[in-house]
Amino acid sequence: MGLKIHQRETFTKWDLPQGTNLVIAVSFGLFVPPRILKSAKYGGLNVHPSLLPDLRGPAPIHHAILKGYDHTGVSLQTLDDKAFDHGTVLSQTPRPGVPIPPGCTVQELTNLLAPIGAQMLVQGLRDGVHVPPRQSQGWKVEDIDEKELAHAPKVTKADGHIDNWSKWTADEIVRKVRILGSVWMHATNKKVETKRLIFQDVEIIPPKDIRTDGEEVLFVQGPELGTFEVLLSDQGDGSCVIRTSDDKMLRVKKIKEEGKPERDAIVVLKGYATKDQTEPDV
Repeated sequence: MGLKIHQRETFTKWDLPQGTNLVIAVSFGLFVPPRILKSAKYGGLNVHPSLLPDLRGPAPIHHAILKGYDHTGVSLQTLDDKAFDHGTVLSQTPRPGVPIPPGCTVQELTNLLAPIGAQMLVQGLRDGVHVPPRQSQGWKVEDIDEKELAHAPKVTKADGHIDNWSKWTADEIVRKVRILGSVWMHATNKKVETKRLIFQDVEIIPPKDIRTDGEEVLFVQGPELGTFEVLLSDQGDGSCVIRTSDDKMLRVKKIKEEGKPERDAIVVLKGYATKDQTEPDV
C-alpha cells in the first residue's frame, strides 16, 4: 500500500513526521504515547488477533489455544491513549469467529489469522472506518459477560508449572506441552530428595490401548500438594501412564530429571513412585 514504516524501540526524543494522517501499529510491543497519536490526524489503528474485548494482551493466540477455545478471530481497533487493547473495535471477524483446528499450534493459528487481519486492515482503510465519527462494530462485547473476559499476558515457562496435579486435566496438560514445549513439577524421590521433573512428550490415550501388566502406584509431588496415580507398565516404548484429575489416561514418553539427561518416563518414575497411600513429609 506504499505506507511509510517506522521501526521503533522507544519513543523517547522521537516525534511523528509532520503530515502523518494515521498511525498503524503492527506486531508492536510498545505503548504508543498520546502525544504521538494526537499528532496524527486520525490517531492510530491496530490489528489484534482475538475477538476483543476478550483476550486483551500480548499473547492472545497462545491463550486461545491454552484455554481450549473452539473459535477465535481478528479485531481492527483504534489505538487507545490510556491502555493496551481498549480502543474502539471498528471491524471484527463475524460470528462465531474462525474455527481453531484440533491440535493447532501457535504458528499454525498465526498463519491462519494473519491474512484475515491483513485483509481486514486493507478493507477498513478503503472503507474509511478510521474517519470520525467512528462506529463500534464489535459483537463479542455483546456476547460475553465482563466477568468472563480473559486476559492474554505473555506466556512463560512458569505457566507450565504443575503446582497441584489434582487440579490439572489431561487436555490442559497436552495443550500446555503443545504451546510451551513442556510442563514441569517438583517431586520427592525414594531418597527423600526433591527434584524438578520436566514432561516433554505426552498424549491422551484410550484405556483400551493401555498395557495393564504393571502395578498401580502413587507418584508423590514435592513441596506442592497432591499425588497422582501412575501405571508402571512399560507401554512398549519406555512410556508409562498417568491418571489425570478428569480420569483420563495420559501417556508420558520422556521425562527430564533435574541434573540428568532426558530418559524414558518409566525409568525416571520408578525412582519416585510409592505404594504408600500417605504422603511423606517434604
